[in-house]
Amino acid sequence: MPILPTHWGNLPPLFARERLHPAAIAQADRMLAEAGGKSEGKWCVAFSGGADSLALLLTVWTLWPERRSELCVLHFNHRLRGAESEADAVFCAEVCGEMGVEFHIGEWSDAKAGASEAEAREARLAFFETEMEAVGSRVLWTGHQKDDVAETLLMRIARGSGSAGLAAPRPVQTRADGRILLRPLLTLRKAEIVAALQKAGVTWREDASNAVGDFFRNRVRRDVMPPWRAAAGNDALGGAALTRELLDEDDAALNVWLAELLPEGGYDGDALDVRALEGKPRALWRRALRRWRPLAALGRAGFEEVLALCARGSGRTSAGEGVVEIGAGILRYMEKGGVGRGGWTEARLSVGTVLFLPDGGVLTMRVVAFTAELRRRIFAGQVDMAREAFLAEEPAAFCVRPWRTGDRYRPLGAPGSAALQDLFVNRKIPAARRGQLPVVIGEDGRILWVPGFPPAEESKTTSDSVTGLHLTYETGTCTVRL
Repeated sequence: MPILPTHWGNLPPLFARERLHPAAIAQADRMLAEAGGKSEGKWCVAFSGGADSLALLLTVWTLWPERRSELCVLHFNHRLRGAESEADAVFCAEVCGEMGVEFHIGEWSDAKAGASEAEAREARLAFFETEMEAVGSRVLWTGHQKDDVAETLLMRIARGSGSAGLAAPRPVQTRADGRILLRPLLTLRKAEIVAALQKAGVTWREDASNAVGDFFRNRVRRDVMPPWRAAAGNDALGGAALTRELLDEDDAALNVWLAELLPEGGYDGDALDVRALEGKPRALWRRALRRWRPLAALGRAGFEEVLALCARGSGRTSAGEGVVEIGAGILRYMEKGGVGRGGWTEARLSVGTVLFLPDGGVLTMRVVAFTAELRRRIFAGQVDMAREAFLAEEPAAFCVRPWRTGDRYRPLGAPGSAALQDLFVNRKIPAARRGQLPVVIGEDGRILWVPGFPPAEESKTTSDSVTGLHLTYETGTCTVRL
C-alpha cells in the first residue's frame, strides 16, 4: 500500500522556505552555490519513520529536487521495542523504495534491555558517522523541531548547562571533523508538522515508548511540558525558541571575544598563557579552561577549583591525574609521579590548596591559631581523627601519596613507630580502602597524618602551641567507613 496518495515527484512542499529556519536553508543554498549547483558529496538524512523525520525527508526532497539522486537516508534500528522496531525499519525501507532514494540501515548489535538514552544516542550517532564516511558525505539533516528545543532547554537547565549547552539544538552545527548538521524544522511546532502531514495524506510511524517515562526526555515531554505551557499562558514554545537563539548569539560572541584574546592553537600543550584574560569576565576564563587539553575531561568540582586558583593568581591544585599551578599569568599542568596503590599518584598539599583525590575524596590544609578552647577540645580527644588533624607544624608544601610497603608511622601516644601496614591491620581497615587513604608526608620524610589515625607524635599540639595547621579530609565515593 503506497504511503502517499500521489506520486512522490508531484508532491508539493509541506512548508514554504520562509517557514523553515533561515540559517539552515541559507547553509544548504550556500553549499550548492559554492559547488556550482552540486553540493560536494551526498546529503544524508536521519530517518526514524516518525512524523518529524518524515517531514524532514519530504522537505529536503521537495525544496532541492536537483539533489534527489544524491540523497542517502539513514535509519538506525535500536532493537529496544521488539516487533515495533522491526516494523519501523520496514516502513522506512518502503518509503525510500517508493521515492527511489538510497537507503542504509544499521542495527544496535549489542542492545540491552534498560539501555540509557545516552547509550542509545551514542550508538545511533556512531552509525551515522560510519555511514557518512562510507558514502563520502559531510552533511546530515535531522528533524529536530520547536518542541525539542523547549525540552532540551528544560533538561539542560536541570543539569546546570552554560550558554553553549542551552543553545542546542542549533540550526547549523559544524563539528570539529568538518561535518555539518542541518536542522531546518526548528521554527515549527510538532503540532504544525503533524497537521501538514495529515493535510498531505501522509502516514508515519508512532513510537509508543515516547509515552513511557523510562527516559528523562520522555518524562519532561509527558509530565513537565503540558503544565508548563498551560502555566505560561502564552506561546511558551516560541519563547523557548527565542531564548535558544539569544543564547546562541551570546555564545558566539564569547567565542569571538576569546579568539581575539587567545590563539586557537594554544590549548593543546601543558602550559597555557592566560595573561590576556586578566581582568576579563569569569565566563571567558571558564571557556578557555574548558578548551585546554589537560582539563578537557576534568569533573565539575575539580574544574571549579582550578577556576578559583586562577582567580587567586598563584598557587597549585590537584587536577585529576595531575597538578595545575599558576604563576606570572601562566597555567602549567604536571603529571604526578609514578602510579601508586589505589590507582593514584603523588601530589603536593600546601596552605589554601584543595586536593581532589581519584576516589572523590577531598584534602585541605589551613593555618590555625591554637586558642584555649581549641587546645581544650584537642586534649579532650574531641577530634574526629578520620576527618581532621591538628599539627604543630610550620606551613610547608607537604607530599600526599598512597601508602607504600615499608612506611612507618608513630601516631600520637605510641611508644615508637610501627609499620603502617600493621597499623591498618590492627585498625581493621580493609585492604581495598588502604590504597585510597592519603598519607601526608612532611618535608623531612616523616608521616604526619593518615586519616583514621591520630597525628604524628612529633607534631602533637602542646600547651605551648600558638599556631599550627588544620588538615581536613572528606571521603569520596568509597562506602567503607573508618
